[in-house]
Amino acid sequence: MTLGFSKAERLQKLQKELLTWELYQVDIDKHNVMFWFEDRCCLLNVAYRFGFRSADGLIEYVYDVQAPGDRKSLRVDSILRRPIKAVEALDDRRLNLTFDNGDALIIHDSPETRSAWFYRYQSQNYNGPLVWAEDDSDY
Repeated sequence: MTLGFSKAERLQKLQKELLTWELYQVDIDKHNVMFWFEDRCCLLNVAYRFGFRSADGLIEYVYDVQAPGDRKSLRVDSILRRPIKAVEALDDRRLNLTFDNGDALIIHDSPETRSAWFYRYQSQNYNGPLVWAEDDSDY
């Protein structure tokens, strides 16, 4: 079970850490979508669902990672190589990451499963110990 994003202590920790992360690459797997930041040194791993909203409102969708379907697609190219400029909890179950162009990635939290987690790796040694981690085991 996960704890949501709106607790002040958790939100402040995420705001402090995630601001300025630049999205480097997005990997799609059957059970998760991995958003790699900072030349693959930082990872946001999503195993439940996320949303995307373009600044102009022309693109808006929710991507359910676990839902079956062979026609899934991502339209996140507008945030590649862009830094995060704002981190806010829209409510207890949604974390909004706004990029410098105004586009937003909304991370949805499931009350029943571990749905998203954040890692920072050592830039010279990805197999070394984590420099920073944020998930529900921290709370």
